[in-house]
Amino acid sequence: MVQSITWKIGGEAGFGIMASGMMLARAFSRHGYYIFSLNEYPSLIRGGHNAVTVRLATEPFHSLDRSLHILVALNKETVEIHKKDMREGTVLVFDPNDYAWKPDEVPAGVTLLPIPLRELVQKKGGDVIMRNTVALGASMAILGAPFEYLSDVISDQFKKKGEAVVNHNLDIARAGFDAVGETKADFSALKLNPPAKPEDYLLINGSEAVGLGAVRAGLKFAAIYPMTPINSLISFLADHAKSLGIVYKQPEDEIAGINMAIGAALSGVRSMVATSGGGFALMVEGLSLAGMIEVPIVIDMGMRVGPATGMPTWTEQGDLQFIVHAGHGEFSRIVLAPSNALEAYEFTILAFHLAEQFHVPVFVLTDKYLNESQWCVAAARMKGAVTIDRGKTMPEGTAPSEKSFKRYDLTSPDGVSARSFPGMKGGQYVANSYEHDETGLVSEDPAIRTAMVDRRLKKLASIKKIILPPVVYGDQTATQAIVTWGSTLGPVLEAMKLTGFQIHGAPTKVIYFPWLYPFPVVEAIAALKGVTRIIDIEQNGTGQLASLMREQAGIEITEKILKYDGRPFYPEELLEKLEGRKS
Repeated sequence: MVQSITWKIGGEAGFGIMASGMMLARAFSRHGYYIFSLNEYPSLIRGGHNAVTVRLATEPFHSLDRSLHILVALNKETVEIHKKDMREGTVLVFDPNDYAWKPDEVPAGVTLLPIPLRELVQKKGGDVIMRNTVALGASMAILGAPFEYLSDVISDQFKKKGEAVVNHNLDIARAGFDAVGETKADFSALKLNPPAKPEDYLLINGSEAVGLGAVRAGLKFAAIYPMTPINSLISFLADHAKSLGIVYKQPEDEIAGINMAIGAALSGVRSMVATSGGGFALMVEGLSLAGMIEVPIVIDMGMRVGPATGMPTWTEQGDLQFIVHAGHGEFSRIVLAPSNALEAYEFTILAFHLAEQFHVPVFVLTDKYLNESQWCVAAARMKGAVTIDRGKTMPEGTAPSEKSFKRYDLTSPDGVSARSFPGMKGGQYVANSYEHDETGLVSEDPAIRTAMVDRRLKKLASIKKIILPPVVYGDQTATQAIVTWGSTLGPVLEAMKLTGFQIHGAPTKVIYFPWLYPFPVVEAIAALKGVTRIIDIEQNGTGQLASLMREQAGIEITEKILKYDGRPFYPEELLEKLEGRKS
């Protein structure tokens, strides 16, 4: 019996690859196992190779590794593409009627398990697309899990289609389960131990976690134009808009989206937009408008491979510098970067509070790997009470003596002046994209201009007082340090766990930056005190975190491990680069 198993299924798009991964993950997560699921697919409307990798474990872990215990190949191409991932002991499930693999055609030590997937489906009167259901049944048998793990998920998945459909799918899955038993092969080495400490887990992707956090934070309006990789957020908000009491609108483009969200925020509701790099490029003028009129808005920016269209369905951390410096003119903003689904939930709640506390745009900087992967989150972590603080607002019914409300009051010591909402007596002001006076009226007076810029930038000093410091893992006194951000933290922690937080035997700490702007200068310098070697690990070609640290804190980092091929890091890959070890 083992503590961790990695299962992968691959085949042509349209043959239920993604659904298979989700169902296997649910089957085990419901019984207390810790799950992580990664999908891979090309940017095609139809066709191309799809794959889902699911890691199942008895205890929490931080990322996938290079292990591959079971490969389910629904076509020949799957084996050819993933042959390099197979190891001694990998079980290859395939249909011999499609292609009969021979031992000399796969890596040494791979166990070949031919299952007549198509034939079993046809015997049960099913469509060829249901080969994936046979394969799921076979996988449960290989893993030594009760068939009921899968049957419960199938029943829930198809119950809306009626009992006949449920039973038909169960029969086909059982055929795959029984077929493995008939081979008399011994797969006891792949049987998972019971979970060490069963918990009630939610299986959720990063975009859904952002959506759930937004709703818990009081979201009332979202205007989002579809763009990979944030589309699951749209599905979540659109599907549940009525029951959640929110308004979701799909605008004609990203420019309209951010302007609609700004309008909603001005009217007094919490609003957000979401996009990726190309879409955000269209939003930049709107971002500056939000900066000038000081409207609180949350932006979920899901990074993918660029520039231009790039590789739309693959992951990268290439937009950090773009987000920090986007917009014409100078104004305050906040940039948060969660590393997993739980932080995506928590940081989104925080983003809404910060936006209204300081009247600034707040970014939740995610990526395809975080947005679309399935993560296990303890349900209890998402059930805590959320207190909503609307920040400084004009007290209802207290009409000032002036004709118009001083929305941009220059006397505010922290740069944040109270805002009013439409309909408030005495709360009228002009939300003007031009430079303006305290009531929003256009002004080109040099003294007013200088005062307004100073007041808007004064917010940065106020924000820095409540900044999230970097999180340090490992020996706090270590003289070697890895710095990283976002979803790259997971593979880094998994790599360090394999070495006991050492590199070449020397203690090493990991410094993770969840808050990227305003950059935590004082906190970063404190975390790096006594460190003589700094290694920057991130998923882009230039080391954008390292550049930000040099720009903001004067910290020079010359040693970098960078990856920008669209795929996330593996822990073993990092160890190869850090220690020269071969996996």
